Amino acid sequence: MQIELRNIEYSEALSINSTAYAAEVWIDGELAFRARNSGTGGADFITRQGRPTEDEVNAWLKANRPQPVIDGVRIDHDLEWEIGLLLNRALEHRRLIELMQTHLVTIEHGQIYQYPFGRYARANVRLAVLRANPDAIILNDAGEAGLHMALDILTANH
Repeated sequence: MQIELRNIEYSEALSINSTAYAAEVWIDGELAFRARNSGTGGADFITRQGRPTEDEVNAWLKANRPQPVIDGVRIDHDLEWEIGLLLNRALEHRRLIELMQTHLVTIEHGQIYQYPFGRYARANVRLAVLRANPDAIILNDAGEAGLHMALDILTANH
């Protein structure tokens, strides 16, 4: 089952106790649900739009995804959890794209680093970073494959 979010609308200003968003949930290439959260700390509202039921998707997720552990307690991997993971990854992707406009972003020693361009030419910042660490992966040059590596690092504990 391929689950993805599309048409994500996010409001940082409204995200008080949870993430304020609205999104479409697509399963195997078809619109299946609409999901939203007002950002005030409540559960997500998930409305069925297509063929699969939420119970069917939850059963599949429970059987095919690892069981999350929060504060030492195992919980079921359900649709709301999956949406949260996908939303987090999508928002981190947006953040990285925006950050790369003003910073050189790298992966070094399994961590993400950012170096502001400021008054320096981009090429000079890149050269300085590579002199200090020739193994650094420059995300600004790495394309989608590099972004996916960075997202894996950023979302590993979620």
